[in-house]
Amino acid sequence: MQTWEITKLRAQTSLTVWTQHVPALKIGTQGAPDLDALIEQYEPLAQEQAVKQDEADAAYRAQQGTLDRLTLLGTQVPQIIMGHLSEDKLLMLELKKALRTRPRSEDSTLTRAREIYPVWVRANAALTALTPPQPPIVRVVQGVAQTAASFKVLLDGYSGQVQASSDAEGRLKATKQDLTELNEVTNKLIKAWYQVMKASYDPGSTMRDALTRIPTEGGTPAPKGIEIDTVTQGGTEGMQVVVDYLPGGGAHATTRLIKWMVVGVDADFTHSAPLAAAGNAFGPFTAGQVVQVMTEVRNSAGTRHSAPRTITIEVAMV
Repeated sequence: MQTWEITKLRAQTSLTVWTQHVPALKIGTQGAPDLDALIEQYEPLAQEQAVKQDEADAAYRAQQGTLDRLTLLGTQVPQIIMGHLSEDKLLMLELKKALRTRPRSEDSTLTRAREIYPVWVRANAALTALTPPQPPIVRVVQGVAQTAASFKVLLDGYSGQVQASSDAEGRLKATKQDLTELNEVTNKLIKAWYQVMKASYDPGSTMRDALTRIPTEGGTPAPKGIEIDTVTQGGTEGMQVVVDYLPGGGAHATTRLIKWMVVGVDADFTHSAPLAAAGNAFGPFTAGQVVQVMTEVRNSAGTRHSAPRTITIEVAMV
């Protein structure tokens, strides 16, 4: 269960005892109807967070996919140009200048792409001028023919994808914060109510017996969940799922796992591997499969899961 689900369950159990035994009791100005109203907010917020997470994941993968295409084309197209036009000394000189930039980061990939594009255009013109004329350079990526024109579209559109990814992440963070604040308010109310109830009745009384139905925190601290940062496709032959994690999770956990399932194939998260702080890669999968992943941490006090994340496997980019 996720942290908010545990708080919600404790709140629902508390509400049952509250309404059955002391319906008129108020904690400050808050009564059982106020707790009920808090509980009702959980599911809509959880669903909204799931939607915003999918949107943020899709925007990030679109951005990364474009960057990967620019990297691949910026590496492979120069090889094609050299193969076709090695005798064109002036063109080879221009190409050599463009190849000084190695695509090892986002900035360097974009710099090389900007330098390769005009060389690609001039190479196409040189091929057309041959006798007989030769077709322009095309590189197929994931089944799609990439030309100099489509390469320019990828390059020009990348900044917009970066902004879209940032905006989607901002909306996700806002929704996460709403759920976190709801959890804090609910947790504070039910703990205060429990404290009042426990102090108001003697051990062995009906009221104290009723409180035993409510799960409490104590003894060994429950493990802190590990949240997933990104879920992408890559690894061996480009057909694995690659998972990276946000720092700071896993405290008090004796077991840390990454779990996954193939939608429509597995009934549940039946596959697992030890979670590596540096990230995990598993698979390979086949194009079209939908894979869901989540983390699981455990100790003697309980189990915590991250929210499930989903990725649809595409044709590998090679």
